[in-house]
Amino acid sequence: MHFRCDKDDLHKAVQGVLGVVASKGVHPVYESVQIMADADALTLQATDLEIGMRVVVGPGDALTIEQPGTAVVPAQRLAAILRELPPGPVVFDWNADRRECRLKAGSSRFKLQGPSPEDFPEIPDIGGAEEVAVAASALRRMIKRTAFAAAKERMRYALNGLLLQVEGEKVEFVATDGRRLALESDACSNPGGAALRAIVPTKGFQQLERSLGDTTETVWLAVGNNHFRARTGNVTIVSRLVEGSFPGYREVVPATCSHSATIRRDAFHAALRRVALVTSRDAQCVRLTLENDAMTVSARSTEGSAEERIPCGYTADQEVLGFNPEFLLDALAVLEGDDVMFEWNGKASPGKITEGSYTYVVMPVSIE
Repeated sequence: MHFRCDKDDLHKAVQGVLGVVASKGVHPVYESVQIMADADALTLQATDLEIGMRVVVGPGDALTIEQPGTAVVPAQRLAAILRELPPGPVVFDWNADRRECRLKAGSSRFKLQGPSPEDFPEIPDIGGAEEVAVAASALRRMIKRTAFAAAKERMRYALNGLLLQVEGEKVEFVATDGRRLALESDACSNPGGAALRAIVPTKGFQQLERSLGDTTETVWLAVGNNHFRARTGNVTIVSRLVEGSFPGYREVVPATCSHSATIRRDAFHAALRRVALVTSRDAQCVRLTLENDAMTVSARSTEGSAEERIPCGYTADQEVLGFNPEFLLDALAVLEGDDVMFEWNGKASPGKITEGSYTYVVMPVSIE
């Protein structure tokens, strides 16, 4: 295989698939990127056996393929070399007999040994599943506003992902770790009337969010053969689905709340960050005291105490609530408006934040 490509185009493609390359210590083929050259395009693939990703470097003046073929090269090493090369063309040559890649750029010369291309695993095919189309901007927004709430502990397997649901012309993402829940929805194009419901690993959606960048493209989503697929013009991500049943979540979201307060988002966020500095692993709680158009954010631990008072729109009787500050900060960071509507039914009930189609529910912490 032999081709010439712009260094920045090749580096961007390799960097794009790095997120699904397996960590060191696994078989070398899973730490590598497969590069396939056909008549007029390059296709780069990587997989960790849970998630696979394919990036196409399309035809253009900067890409010249003199000899088609397939190579498998250590991904991290190749990305590091390309990052340090100066702008301009890169000449890539693969010797199949020696399983050796040669790179030339300017006065630089590199040789890299790679595993056999025959050992590289196939990325699963989901077949002819019905697809739904979502605007890339909407998809990025939904992932950003929900993925952080998914469980991190591997023992809670069914919660280690985002629930994707499509009904009619509506797509919905839900994530929860049992202590907080984030839900966001948007419009989609569903010409085939597909009804989707699947739990997709958080890593798969986060990789998709990174790959979209600032693109204004349409993203096509599909589920089939126990896998999820998202594709744009030059990027395809295929992920194995998370097994298990996602818990019922609609009953967790309070339909109505007896108390509410309107708070400036930036002031709330800043006060929480400062007061949380004195919390500890054993006392990860802030107290919110609401009364007379003000809210006092306070915390106390064996390491110290802190208190800050900020204005808010609240005129009812005094209410004292307790929450994990990190859970509140996570939600405030993804909101877009200047003001936050915070609702609750009592100190033992969850707090609720809504903004347009976005809903965030956070369980209280005992302050007794």
